[in-house]
Amino acid sequence: MSDQLGPFEVGQIKAHMEHGLGCTTIASKIFKADGKTNFSEYCIWAAMCKLKKNKSWRGERKEGSGAPRKTTAKQDRAVVRWLLARRRKEKVTVSAVKRHFPWARKLDDNVIYDRLHEAELAWMRRRRKCLVGKKYLQQRARYCQGVKRKHQATLEKWAFTDGTAYYLDRNDGEHADTVRRALGTHVWRKSDNSDAMWEDCIGPSAYNKAQGLPVRVWGMLACGVVHIEILDEGEAMNTTLYVELIEDKFEEWMGNCEQLVCDYEGCLRSDAAVHALEKINLPLVEDYPVSSQDFNAMENVWAILKQRLDETVPKALESREDFVKRLKSAVQWANRARADQLWRLCTDQKERADECLKMNPPGGRTKF
Repeated sequence: MSDQLGPFEVGQIKAHMEHGLGCTTIASKIFKADGKTNFSEYCIWAAMCKLKKNKSWRGERKEGSGAPRKTTAKQDRAVVRWLLARRRKEKVTVSAVKRHFPWARKLDDNVIYDRLHEAELAWMRRRRKCLVGKKYLQQRARYCQGVKRKHQATLEKWAFTDGTAYYLDRNDGEHADTVRRALGTHVWRKSDNSDAMWEDCIGPSAYNKAQGLPVRVWGMLACGVVHIEILDEGEAMNTTLYVELIEDKFEEWMGNCEQLVCDYEGCLRSDAAVHALEKINLPLVEDYPVSSQDFNAMENVWAILKQRLDETVPKALESREDFVKRLKSAVQWANRARADQLWRLCTDQKERADECLKMNPPGGRTKF
């Protein structure tokens, strides 16, 4: 029976044995390839006996032992190729595999799971990234090829600007959700799921997210330093405000930077804004592609600040004035404690370009 187990499962059993667990408890903790079914207690007991006799055993099978393999190498390759080709066109499950391959209908589901795992595939959450429209892929790829040809010294003189909004809680209920979100998406829970509905194991409500009172912020990352401007209450960025910001702040913020990266909101690329940038000798980066937030390092800065704000979230409701003070403190903290990371964000454009060109298809969204 222990021949059902692979090296990974045997390693788990050995670790549990070292913690003094018995076969019944271990059997409840180790799952088959489907992620749902447990191995039998007898199977675990047999493996424990082998480990007691031979501590160096790692689950390797003797040649010729165990049941004959139920699929051929050609069939395994066909399943993997089909799955990878169909995964964006339909929800590919084991049932779908069996519908497409008549020979697979005679097999247990676990056999199919095993073949997929052997091909280093796993049923995982899709990445939480928005897709790049097909019409922008070629433009992004051309831009990345151009970035790779530039001298690093040129790229280090790029500044990055962008805006965001934070939302103040309006009541105690919203604040409780904010505090809960700040704790993160994961929590230590009992493996038998018996505490799943306990209050400290339940996540925040998704209904009031981003529905509070907005505090709109504009920022720039230049030469590894973050600068922000907080808009007045009720204001939203428009051409007039953006031109005023360029005239009042950008020359001070830009340091020795010579070009500016920004996204494609209308006010950012209006004639008035472009003219104001030219007056301070900070033109826009040429051929910057549409739908390319992952090339704008300021987007990553917002994530750093958001993490810091989560770490310092107060226990009680805070006023706009108090939040603004906390946000400014977060910026000071980032410039001090995350200086190396901020400099890297200013200088990793070639790394971003490399990853973009390696995407399938080239020009796709990157991890940034």
